[in-house]
Amino acid sequence: MIKEIHSMLLFVLLAPNLHGQKGEKVVKLFKTATEFSEARPSLLVDCNSKNKILLNGFFNKNYITVKEGDSTYNIFKNKVYGYQTCNKQVFRFLNKKELLLLNGSDEILLYRHQVPKPPTGRTNVTNYYFSIGAEGKVESLTFKNMKSTFKHNTAFLDLIDRTFKYNTDLAKYDDVHKIYIINLLLKNSRN
Repeated sequence: MIKEIHSMLLFVLLAPNLHGQKGEKVVKLFKTATEFSEARPSLLVDCNSKNKILLNGFFNKNYITVKEGDSTYNIFKNKVYGYQTCNKQVFRFLNKKELLLLNGSDEILLYRHQVPKPPTGRTNVTNYYFSIGAEGKVESLTFKNMKSTFKHNTAFLDLIDRTFKYNTDLAKYDDVHKIYIINLLLKNSRN
């Protein structure tokens, strides 16, 4: 049970001067959007190290706890852009939430936040978010927010209205083109 809790907390390992060799499993911690965009993390971390970062998501804290050797200190989540896990998933912090990045190379970046433990008798709730590039403000993925963000691109907004019926539809993926439909529509609106 303890191991399951540890994996749920996504222990991330910390070693500021570690240079990962090819094939080595490392975690990347990004303090800024620029570091993320340039694939230049502040910290590279050996996944097998005893050093670690506790994300404290299970306890809904607004900071992460860093354990390095005999030292322990806290970093507020609002001071960290995000991180990449050992299995290559990228997460971005939004307040106390961890958002899974769904697409790292498109203009409209999409994120997913699944409520970890819904109230009794209810189904899991998944919330979607978006930002324009890595530096953009993260907002809920809704018609209202898309229309506010892209108010000058009427062709794109018309495509959104014709293609989607519900807010959750905005996060649909096109298996044929291997792209989220919202980004495909954005590209088509500019042609």
